[in-house]
Amino acid sequence: MIDLCIHRVKQLSLQVNVWKLVSISLAILIVLTQYGLVTISHKDTSLGNVGSNSSEVSSLTVFAQEIYPEFTCPCCDTPLHKEDPCCGAMSAMVDFIDSKAIEGLSEEEIMIATMKEFGMDRLTDESRQDEIRQLLASQAPEDASTILIDVDSQDLGQVIAGSGVISTDFTITNSGKSDLEINKIDSSCGCTSAAIEYQGQEGPKFGMAGHGFDNPTDWTVSVAPGDTATLRVYYDPSTHPDLVGAVTRTITVYSNDPVEFAKKVTITLEQVE
Repeated sequence: MIDLCIHRVKQLSLQVNVWKLVSISLAILIVLTQYGLVTISHKDTSLGNVGSNSSEVSSLTVFAQEIYPEFTCPCCDTPLHKEDPCCGAMSAMVDFIDSKAIEGLSEEEIMIATMKEFGMDRLTDESRQDEIRQLLASQAPEDASTILIDVDSQDLGQVIAGSGVISTDFTITNSGKSDLEINKIDSSCGCTSAAIEYQGQEGPKFGMAGHGFDNPTDWTVSVAPGDTATLRVYYDPSTHPDLVGAVTRTITVYSNDPVEFAKKVTITLEQVE
């Protein structure tokens, strides 16, 4: 009986010591945290959990705001800003950057993802564009797809405002070793739209995103290696009935080319009465 009592006392003493050790450890951790020597963090990329922590959302917002000015709006070339965006296109770019920051991507990863989504020339620093293009080229697989377009620009001459919609064609060639997958087209103005014709079938029209044009979101065309497709560009002068003078519009073709993932062409014309 005495041995049992002694054993029980030792157990209680051990438990007390363990709790003392835990208490002392917690106290030390709290002190170190207060002085910034230790940071306790929990990373959760879900929007719901991030939204419940105002301080975490605030830090992500600050991080994203540092990236906004690195890019410009596709319709007016104004640096991105979250407050009072000029159009739906700017809002879409800001929201995209925010979403990538919430996912926990690094600054470089967010920059590359934004360029792939909205185009390389949306990045304001041309030297940075060259650096990233070289980086992507070095990382591209040897059997990657490669997009080539026969000309960079076409001049449509004089276009009468009331003449109706006109069109012109560019030839796209896949000079790579894998299928070229084109899944999106964008234009720089609501007056201009475009579609891809491949193997005798023309796909849906794409216009300027964020300006009332309901672009397809689940469309893709695959161009086989060595094969060609047609980029058909449409211009509607009635969109700007009072416009008289020179016009330049840009069309961007988005594909799985690892370097030229946002290939651009332009049309020029003179609109007359």
